[in-house]
Amino acid sequence: MHDAGDYVEHLRRIFDRRRKQKAKGADDRRASRILAILGSARHNGNTAALTDAVFQNLDNAEVVNLIDYPISPYDYEKKNRRDGFLKIVKKMAKAEAIVFASPVYWYTMSGQMKIFFDRMTDLTDRYKPIGRSLAGKSAFLIATSNTQDAPPSFEPPFADTARYLDMRWGGMLHLPMGNRLAPTEKSQHLAKAFARHIESAMAASAEKTLNCQQRKTEQDTQHSSQI
Repeated sequence: MHDAGDYVEHLRRIFDRRRKQKAKGADDRRASRILAILGSARHNGNTAALTDAVFQNLDNAEVVNLIDYPISPYDYEKKNRRDGFLKIVKKMAKAEAIVFASPVYWYTMSGQMKIFFDRMTDLTDRYKPIGRSLAGKSAFLIATSNTQDAPPSFEPPFADTARYLDMRWGGMLHLPMGNRLAPTEKSQHLAKAFARHIESAMAASAEKTLNCQQRKTEQDTQHSSQI
């Protein structure tokens, strides 16, 4: 017979498993149409403020902060299965559009975002089905810095990675925000305009996908009739 400690531990595991299943079901129901992946050293910095300004104009949109999902660097031996990377890419697979958000750190993306991008190598092997599911989705970039313009080298890694995964690149919103922790009236206007751009790009992408599917169906029908 098991002692009382074993019985308590057994009950704890049952309730823990039920809690995780319930949380998973809630996450599935909350699948967002537009997903932002925020990589910054601060929860409430300029990039977060600008991202929030854009996303308050979008419906069914969610911001995921990489600080809340500890992610290990890429590992050739695949010893990092228990970190937060898989949770985020599963959200990406369910979304229709992905918005990366990063401050400019030393002419490039933040360290948090760079680790996440390195880990996207996993989408080409052990998580290949998720990587393939990103094809056709729209991708965008939100960035802030202390300079008037983002460095020429800043946007290409985001755009090139999106294209490598067969995503449709939608462009970047960059604003010089300095030490301000809240968007100005001008930046609020630009944020709203970028939200409209995201919506229109998504609509165009969906129409293009539908047209491709229709052409494929017509080609398959013609091929079948010739057999």
